[in-house]
Amino acid sequence: MTIQYDGSDFHGWQVQAQGRTVQGDIQNALRAIYPEEKITLIGSGRTDAGVHALAQVAHVELPARLSPFEVRQALNGNLKRDVRIDSAVEADNDFHARFSAKAREYEYYLVKSYSTITRKYAAELQWDINPNLLIDCANILQGENDFTSFCKATAEVENKICTIYKAEWEDMGEKYIFRIRANRFLQHMVRYLVGTMLEVARGRYEVRDFKDLMDGIQTEAVVVRAPAQGLFLKKVYYD
Repeated sequence: MTIQYDGSDFHGWQVQAQGRTVQGDIQNALRAIYPEEKITLIGSGRTDAGVHALAQVAHVELPARLSPFEVRQALNGNLKRDVRIDSAVEADNDFHARFSAKAREYEYYLVKSYSTITRKYAAELQWDINPNLLIDCANILQGENDFTSFCKATAEVENKICTIYKAEWEDMGEKYIFRIRANRFLQHMVRYLVGTMLEVARGRYEVRDFKDLMDGIQTEAVVVRAPAQGLFLKKVYYD
């Protein structure tokens, strides 16, 4: 399934003991359609509370009594308006939404002045910045690097090495957009990268501080996490 959702009212993707989640809502809708089945929905990755998705991918094993089109229609009839199944297709038996993915792409939206319209879907830039410094920082990200400094301290994975295929900032006039594509992402990684790049662009840190954080070199600079509402999972890439 390819899924879009407005993350504003969700406590993230993954089912939790308390709080509404995207995975939980879809699994509950599936159980209403297949009450006799044990349903487990597997996503391509987790998104944090408040983070949105334009094209999250997930897979689930279901009885064959309904076509993919019928499953999609039934799910959308049982889901609230802030989550929607855009497509559903039959996949090969060895397909796995997470482990078959080759790359993932995120976008981060940063508006230059506060807007009531976009307040849930973009972060507000609160300082004068030098956009060229954002570009300098983004260029440092290219390639394979250890992102230990740019993930949640309690991240569950031991391997913190990610390969960045694309990292770029674009000035759209009324907003900046940061685009990043990588083979994998760590918890809070994009938000830490954006927040810390902004600290450089506003003059609080030097580009060298950002590079030192990337390289794990001792520095007085600390990573800063950008707000969740500006982040969108844009696309998941498969073969």
